[in-house]
Amino acid sequence: MLQSFRDNLKGTAFFIVVLISIPFALVGIDQIFLGSSATKAELSVNGEDISQLEVERALNFQKQRLLSQYPDLDPTQLDDALLLPGVKQRLINEKVLSLRARDNGMGVADATIAEILKNAETFQIDGRFDRDAYNLYLQQMGYTQTSHYEALTDSLLISQISAGVAATSFVTALAVDETLAVMEQERDYYYLTIPVEASRNGIVISEEEARAYYAEHQESFRTEDQVIVNYLELNLEQLGQQVSIDESQVRERYEEEAEQLKTAVRTRVEHILFSGTDEAEVQSRVAEVQAKLAAGVSFSELAREYSDDLGSAGQGGDLGFVDLNSFPEAFSAAASKLETGEISAPVTSDSGLHLIRVAERDSAEMPAYELAKVRIESALRQEQAAELLPAKLDELRELVYNAESLAEVGQDLELEVKTSAAFSRAGGPDIASFPAVVEVAFGPEVLEQGYASEVMELTGGRAVVLKLKEFLPSRVKTYEEVAGGIQNTLTNQKAIALVEERGRKLLEEARVGVGIEELAKRENLPWQVSIDTKFYGGNLDESVRVKAFAVPARTELPHVSGFLTDEGDYVILSLAKIGEGKATRLSQEQRDNIALSLRNDVALQESGLYQKALVADVTVKGL
Repeated sequence: MLQSFRDNLKGTAFFIVVLISIPFALVGIDQIFLGSSATKAELSVNGEDISQLEVERALNFQKQRLLSQYPDLDPTQLDDALLLPGVKQRLINEKVLSLRARDNGMGVADATIAEILKNAETFQIDGRFDRDAYNLYLQQMGYTQTSHYEALTDSLLISQISAGVAATSFVTALAVDETLAVMEQERDYYYLTIPVEASRNGIVISEEEARAYYAEHQESFRTEDQVIVNYLELNLEQLGQQVSIDESQVRERYEEEAEQLKTAVRTRVEHILFSGTDEAEVQSRVAEVQAKLAAGVSFSELAREYSDDLGSAGQGGDLGFVDLNSFPEAFSAAASKLETGEISAPVTSDSGLHLIRVAERDSAEMPAYELAKVRIESALRQEQAAELLPAKLDELRELVYNAESLAEVGQDLELEVKTSAAFSRAGGPDIASFPAVVEVAFGPEVLEQGYASEVMELTGGRAVVLKLKEFLPSRVKTYEEVAGGIQNTLTNQKAIALVEERGRKLLEEARVGVGIEELAKRENLPWQVSIDTKFYGGNLDESVRVKAFAVPARTELPHVSGFLTDEGDYVILSLAKIGEGKATRLSQEQRDNIALSLRNDVALQESGLYQKALVADVTVKGL
């Protein structure tokens, strides 16, 4: 990438090349993530692969999103088998959109990626881009420099094409008026509630009833086939603990980093590029700019007006903080000699002539040895563990092939034999969350023939080999195992039946004219009244409001109805008044906001249909 930059110094690549390369100046971690999961294709869209690592990363993102949305959710209940189809479909949709964007000649400038990275708070320390923070992010997320760049590019392309589709959506004035008429309609209604909870008290389910229910519904209590496996796990953390790091190694690395930081002075550079085949014209423009600079016009203002570098002209020629050693020799030499604020004479490169200004210089300071010691030791352990991993994997494969038991292999490699929780073909916690592990565990060699599996490489530098410990065939749970659940089920059923029976009797009275308030007071039931209620307004029960507005506007009033809620309560609802919606009472700003909301809804629907049409027109493998 750097060579192409030198071949065609057009400005747009200036900052991105330097910025992305910085985090890997001290620590080479790409090799850790270039295992089989990073390259093995899980899906294919028109021949474009989606790797196993991408699928696993997207699956983890989905789990994190769900856990963030539902803080009380037990992570072990997030079933990979249930989540995976949706995750794969989303990745396919995104790949299809990215391919369509590229087919239509859409692209993302390097300068745009550079600006995103430079301004991302995740990668900043004290308001400035920090290479260690960026490096840590890549490591944690399983990215390499190249794959992260490609992921950002694809994300922006998808946003571009999605925004383009959304921009074509519209709604008519009639649709807006009809929506407003419903939204502004006002309704008065009364309702009482018969709580199911109170009906549960006093209900007794006999063992005879419970056993009869069990006998009738036995298949609903059937478990899936499950397995329990013993397994050995080899990972970078374990290998790191086996590595011996002495003080001299840490000290040597510290001094190397300190020396590199001394020379890694970052310079914030601005430039104005003059390109073109007519040399006389280029020289004339350079002279014109130099004259204006001499007259006091700001460099950034002139860069916006004159620079042919489309990537930096809009930023006043600002290329950001860069390592000058990454630039072509003539450019680097000229910038290195400038004092802060000084402007160079014209500098020639393959792209044309440059006027260069050094806006700021910044040199990083090495933290004290004691502060850096733990980080450096950890990095050394990780590096050495990564170097040991391939050989250890080969050793593990050889030992497993000839071994009678996993315990024998574990003893040779100082690995503990672990036992999984029981899991089905739908997966489970820990290693059972990996589809490949589940597939092998239920495969004929492990499940039927009792052999140890081949060594499987997972993400994050993990590898496992497993052997069947116990097969738990599908069975009907015993009555004793499910008796408590049956008691609750039958109690709920009887309570709801009692509530519904009582509710229907009171509903008949309400329909012949007995008021809601009168019924509620007589029966000692809670009741509410909602006056001038709008479809999207009110603080009362939403399920009741939805039912109240489901009644057609021309219905004869009062309109009395009854229904069971999702919780099992019975509600008697009396709709007393329907007021015509008057959209004219809304301000133009309110109308515009509602029109925008409607258009966004239409855009969302049309974007979904567009994606569906694109997916139907491609060849997908692996789904």
